[in-house]
Amino acid sequence: MSTELLLRIGLGVVVGLVFGFLPTIIAMARNHPERRLLAQLNVLGLVSTLLWAALLVWAIGGKRDDSVIGRFVADAGNRRPLIILVGVLFAGGLATTAYALSLQ
Repeated sequence: MSTELLLRIGLGVVVGLVFGFLPTIIAMARNHPERRLLAQLNVLGLVSTLLWAALLVWAIGGKRDDSVIGRFVADAGNRRPLIILVGVLFAGGLATTAYALSLQ
């Protein structure tokens, strides 16, 4: 491989990671009250476009008064069920996609 190709691949990886972690970067820069939770969920958001978009909106909005999210993040004890719920939904989507691809 040429040096130019490796440089392009490396630049593409860096740009992709910055874009992928954009919700976390925005949350950290704006000192979002739930920036740790956003960062944790952003890892799953890297492979789920819908979750990534929701996290981006949440990072930009910075509000805790959303009734659905507010139930989980208002009390630190409720964060674990939220992460488990998102993980289960992610795993279900992944399993559905794998099953659909196996039928082809």
